[in-house]
Parts: sequence; structure tokens; C-alpha cells
Amino acid sequence: MTRRTRFPGPREGLWLWYEIGEDGHALRQAAFDRSLPVPPAGDPPYRTDCRTGGIADGGASVAASRDDLRSTLEQFGPDGLRFYETVYGVLTDGPVEVPPGAEDVTGAEYERAWETARRHRRCTRHRTGPLPEGSLVTGTVAALPWGPGLTGLVVDIDRPGRAFVDIGQLPPRGEDWPPVGTVTEFEVVRIHFDVRPERPDLEIRLRPTAVPPPGGPWPRRGPR
Repeated sequence: MTRRTRFPGPREGLWLWYEIGEDGHALRQAAFDRSLPVPPAGDPPYRTDCRTGGIADGGASVAASRDDLRSTLEQFGPDGLRFYETVYGVLTDGPVEVPPGAEDVTGAEYERAWETARRHRRCTRHRTGPLPEGSLVTGTVAALPWGPGLTGLVVDIDRPGRAFVDIGQLPPRGEDWPPVGTVTEFEVVRIHFDVRPERPDLEIRLRPTAVPPPGGPWPRRGPR
């Protein structure tokens, strides 16, 4: 029988929410600081504003599930798991130790907490992990799927998932975009990890660190 429960964590102000399977291991886990209150079931969900980078202090530190780990490993391998744990935190390994006095919660209460944690982790800036935001990488322009001047371009940076440069990070004229095969330096802007039931999607958003003048060659730089 699945058990859903919550209890204070080892650090002051931390609350742990668990959905535990019959084997005693976590199916899903959410962790919150008190600075991110969980709306009661039936209330509108808590929303972060991804446009401003989420909440800088406090909030949810974990929103991880066993099914996510399985699908991520199948899709992206061990390197993909490092990105998943950067975005959604690390799921407790082994049986969950539920302390005396833990409070069991309803399915609706747990879903509200889970949705709150997921929204927060998707929007929070990620300054750790394999590619912290702001880190520099050298990449090769692999494709302009919609043509020069439209939507953006795909970059090969030898990482799992897809590296993408949005049109807003590129010169306004399509003829000034780097052609396929261009090797240059990029800065990591955001890590998007959308965990879909059938196929997780990992996208690393980039921007070039330097844009040449119109008609000029793109600078080729090595990693710093």
C-alpha cells in the first residue's frame, strides 16, 4: 500500500514530503523550506515566475521521482541523471526512515505539494551541476532547422539532450548567423528538463559570448 507522509527534515525549517511504495522506498519526494508554503488542497497552485528566474532564496530543494530516474537513465544515460538531479534534486536512496510523529497526508494534499515543488524546481536558477548557468562551453553549430534568421539554431556541445540558441541571442540579420560547422564559444543561460511520461526532454539554452560585426567571422575560442 502506498503511504504519503510529511515530517521535519534534519535542518531547521526543512519539511520532507514522501510518497512511499510497498517496498519502503520513495516513489516521489519533495523537500521544502518554510519560505515556500504549500497551498492547501483545493486552493490555486503556487506559481513561480520563470521570466524572473524563479525564487532566489528558499523554496523547494527536491522534487524527484523513481519513475523519472528510470526514464532519464533510459533516454540519456548516467550523464543525463546528473542534469536531472541538478534540476529536481536527489531522491533518497534506500528505505525511507519515517520518524515517530510523522503526519500522513491525503493524495490530494500530496499532489498539491508535488506540483508546487515541481514548478519551483523548473524555474529556479541552477548554479551547480554538470553545466552551471553562466559556465562557458565550446560548441559546433549543428543545424539551423528553420533556416537563417528564424527561431534559433542547434549546437553540438557533446552533452546529453539538445543545446539551443534562441533567436533573441543572435544577430538580427539571418545572413549574419553562424553557418553549420562554425565552432565558437557559448555561455549556458538555462537548463530546461521537462520530464514527460514517455520521453523526457533536456534542453540546454545557450548564447554566444561574442558576436562578430556584420560580415565578420565568428570567433573561435577554446574552453576557459
